[in-house]
Amino acid sequence: MNNKEVNIKSVLIRYGVSAVIATALLFLILFLNGYWNLTEPQDKLRVMCDAFSLPGILLVLTSGLIFASNAGAFDGLIYGLRVGVEIILPFLPHKYVKYRDYIQKRREKKVKGYSFIFFTGAAFLTAGLVLLIVFQVKYP
Repeated sequence: MNNKEVNIKSVLIRYGVSAVIATALLFLILFLNGYWNLTEPQDKLRVMCDAFSLPGILLVLTSGLIFASNAGAFDGLIYGLRVGVEIILPFLPHKYVKYRDYIQKRREKKVKGYSFIFFTGAAFLTAGLVLLIVFQVKYP
């Protein structure tokens, strides 16, 4: 198999795992809000809207954080924390690394292939927005 060919099985596993995580969050939100004990359709629709929106937002924002980290937005902060820990805890074994070398090493370790997180989150967020529109139209 060629490296550029997309392995359908691994893509389906990635999307499946992220969808299972989002669905677990959805059911957790439904459970915490007492969805099955609600009697009013307005309340049920509101809780469903929240239950779809929150996992979608979390997954979309997680993919955004990965993107920002890959762009180097947190490199200075992480390096500073690392050096700070080395200064505060000098008895731990550590090797001083220059910032330039640290950045070069971080550039080699970028996270790749995380778009499935964004698209799964976008699907859940879209469902939540559709439910929100239905809620606003039906119960103004």
